[in-house]
Amino acid sequence: MRLRPVCLFLCTALYFVPSASAQDSPESAPEDVRRSEAKRLAQQGDQSFTIGRCDKAIPLWEQANEHFYAPTILFRIARCQALLGNVVEATKTLEAIVARPPAPDEPAPFAAARKQAIRELPNLRARIAELRVEVDTRDLDVEPRVLVDRKPVTAGTGVLLVNPGEHQVRVEARDQLWERLIDAEEGKRQTIRVALGEVYQPPPPRTQRTVGFVIGGIGLAAMAAGAYFGASAATTSRELDGVCGGDRKACPPDRQDDIDRLRTHALVADFTLGGGAALFAAGAIVVLTEKPPKREEPRIEFFPIGTGGGVRARF
Repeated sequence: MRLRPVCLFLCTALYFVPSASAQDSPESAPEDVRRSEAKRLAQQGDQSFTIGRCDKAIPLWEQANEHFYAPTILFRIARCQALLGNVVEATKTLEAIVARPPAPDEPAPFAAARKQAIRELPNLRARIAELRVEVDTRDLDVEPRVLVDRKPVTAGTGVLLVNPGEHQVRVEARDQLWERLIDAEEGKRQTIRVALGEVYQPPPPRTQRTVGFVIGGIGLAAMAAGAYFGASAATTSRELDGVCGGDRKACPPDRQDDIDRLRTHALVADFTLGGGAALFAAGAIVVLTEKPPKREEPRIEFFPIGTGGGVRARF
């Protein structure tokens, strides 16, 4: 901003000096007091500005303007705001000067400050950066929260006017967050896009069911072995019935091996069939008594999307 500080400062200081008639008039005493306090604060702000401390000058000028409205003071505030890079605030300050209608007896310094504000407004507005944050929820039951520089904003509803420089954009969704530092360029518009998506997490391993299947499988294998030995014993028994008779008392000596095999196979068949059935039943009980796995609440994760970022939900 190219301003004329000397003229504005001197003219304003002269205007703030109360006249003798005003001091003598009881009716104008409150206004004189306000003008005097505004003058004092404005001078302190001028001193801070002279040594390059806009951060201290602005609060003093704001206090002065609260005591007595003066476009010249607002113009100084706008100048310091612009020097600090706060062009959004500086624009609002100049707009406040222009928006207020002039008084019929407005002093010349006030009129000059208003004209200067009108001239400077287009330049300041051109320096403002624009930021838009878009969040695509993809019809999910998620209510994201968007913050820019730690201040909540409504995503996707319009363009946010920001000062040039770095700004922190943060999106919160359930217990997760995505954030990034955005370098807003002077006079440029930037759109940040964040999307939500679903990713289903594999269910946890069902250990109890696996154990049940193993036990049941061993039982089935045992019953199959028992069926084999039982069939073998039945075949041998029929052969011996034909040779030895039903009471097995007339068996030839050379058939003793068959008799021993019959006894062994019958014993093994009884043991494996009974044990296998018990194991199969136990395995079935283990499988059927397992509780279904608990379904976890969705979790939110972030993933890149376009030039911005995205959010991905995990189940």
